[in-house]
Amino acid sequence: MSSDAVQSMVDRLKAVSWKSPGEAFEKGLSRAALMEEYFRRAALWINSYGEPRRWPFFDLAEIVNPAIRVDPAVIADVEEFIDEACGSSYAMDSGAAAVQWAAVTSTPEVQLPPLSDPFEPLLRLYERGRAGFAFANGFVDFGMIMVPRSNWRMHLSLTPVIELNDETLDALDERKWAALNARADQSKRQSTGHS
Repeated sequence: MSSDAVQSMVDRLKAVSWKSPGEAFEKGLSRAALMEEYFRRAALWINSYGEPRRWPFFDLAEIVNPAIRVDPAVIADVEEFIDEACGSSYAMDSGAAAVQWAAVTSTPEVQLPPLSDPFEPLLRLYERGRAGFAFANGFVDFGMIMVPRSNWRMHLSLTPVIELNDETLDALDERKWAALNARADQSKRQSTGHS
């Protein structure tokens, strides 16, 4: 296990602006797409290795190679940091799982299938505006956007939901806000009798 990879993941999680609700709302559409992409990637890994005890946030490293574990003190530190920063148990669980995953993927003797990193979409989601979501009635609620949680099998797909680069993610949010603003302007004109 590479301690550098683990420390790099810890540092990345601690660099997230966990208390930025405005950005979380403004980037809601891209963050919802990132959640869908996490679900898709996680489902592919589950399909290859077996069902976790919990869905959707789970310790994939424990399923793939339970012999490789991060020092519990490091995991406790990450969980405590995220808990104090935002109080989200979902972010705590997935953050700890991402750290464990960094240990597995940085161990040279571990042979993994050519599947995309399952945690990268979640990390990008957090970096675009903290946790900022809730589970409600089988959906993940991002404010104006709801993502179906469903059973993991419902998310099995080889087709990516979205590319994870900033340009693509920003463009998605800009299109959504432009469409919403255009609708609001149209409604305003109709209510005042102007066409």
